Formats: sequence, C-alpha cells, structure tokens
Amino acid sequence: MNTIILRSASGALYVLLFIGTVLSPYSILFQFFIGALTILSAYELARMQSKVVPWSILIALITLAAGTLLLPAFLTAVVAAFLALIALLCFKSSFEIPRFMWIYSLVYMAIGMSSFYGVYASGQWLCFSTLVVLWTNDTMAYAVGSVIGKTKVTSISPKKSLEGYIGGLLFSLIASFVLNHTLEIGLTVIQSLSLGAVISITADLGDLLISKLKRLYDFKDSGRLIPGHGGIMDRIDSLIFAMPFIYLFLHLFHL
Repeated sequence: MNTIILRSASGALYVLLFIGTVLSPYSILFQFFIGALTILSAYELARMQSKVVPWSILIALITLAAGTLLLPAFLTAVVAAFLALIALLCFKSSFEIPRFMWIYSLVYMAIGMSSFYGVYASGQWLCFSTLVVLWTNDTMAYAVGSVIGKTKVTSISPKKSLEGYIGGLLFSLIASFVLNHTLEIGLTVIQSLSLGAVISITADLGDLLISKLKRLYDFKDSGRLIPGHGGIMDRIDSLIFAMPFIYLFLHLFHL
C-alpha cells in the first residue's frame, strides 16, 4: 500500500510540474524546465553507458541549444524524426552496440527535447493537450494490458501486450477528440483523431526504444529520481520520440 501511495504521489507531482510549467505565463520557466530535463536525462544516459557525466551533459546542452536557438523548428523536427527512425535499428536481434552509441543517444534525446519546445511554441494549450493524450496512452495501455492483456508483442518489453496497445490507442483517439473540442484547438474531427493516432503509435515506439537501450546495458530503470517510477528517461522516453512527429503533423496543418 505504501508503495502504491508513493508511486501515485510522485506521479501526480511529476504531472503537475509539467502542466504548471507548460501553462505558466512565463515562457522562461519552460525553457529552464527543458534544460533541467535534458541535464537529468544526459546524466542517466551517461551513467547507463558508463561515460563521463560532465561531457555527456555538455554534449546534450549544446545539441539542445542548436535545436532550439539556431535551427528552424521544422528542420529540428525533421532531424529528430530521422534520428528516431534510425534508432529503431536497435530492435534488430542482431544489433550490436556501436562505439558512438553514447553520443548518438545524447543527441537523439536532446534534439527530441528541442522538438518539445517547438510544439510548445505552437501554443500552450495545444502543447498541454498533446501531453494529456500522451499520458492517456501510457496510462490506459498499462491499465488495459493489466486487465485483459494476453497477446505478447515483443521480448523487449514482455509485460506489454497487443490488447494494451490497442486500448492505449483507442483512449488516445477519444482524448484527442475531446480535448480538441473542449479547448477549441481548431482541428477537424479527422485531424484530431489522426493526431491521437500519431501520438499513440510514436509514444509506444519511444517507450520500447528506451526499454531496448536499458536491456542492452542491463539496467532495469534509467534512474531513481522519481520514487516508484524510476528515472527521468523512464518517464519521458515516449515524449522524446513522439514530439518531432507531433510537431511535423501540426506543421502540416499550419498549427
């Protein structure tokens, strides 16, 4: 019971911190928030791969700065999406960890965080709604999978099931539709449902990708910062992968 309470409390604090920062009238808070997430994630990736922490943080921050300050948001998202898709090669059973993997993982993480800022710049309530849909997908995939999940999908994450993924997708579609209507985001019905599908599919891939990375380096969790949940990378893995695709989708419809 104490574990459940601790997990719920830390999870609620994490969500409130995200929402408060995204909806704050001071954009500088969001910028600092992204920087903090990047530093903590770089620390966890360095620790996981037995690399020097200061250098890892420096590489990540330089990449983040380039993605948010120097490159156009569209180009940043294209690069992030490309890196994310290339990273899927990790799923191959014959995959062997290359020597540059630690740098690649840092750049992939930081440029994905840059896309998060791109979505935020498109509108605070729009960014808020994408986060809610993303969290809905994660939560309902876990809930549905726990109750009726029987069909295993991959050995990368044996506890995940096809039923869970389908449940997450369906609730993501519903959440995206409801939020679009309630918050008057401006998407058509088809667009809102399509956005929900994009978020669900890419979020699931991001979650599997970091699970694979942890398996490669024999780690159960990326860290212990969030009691009952693990590290920062355990919580933002789906966000990092999904954000560039979300931004590109929004850019396609000029939002």
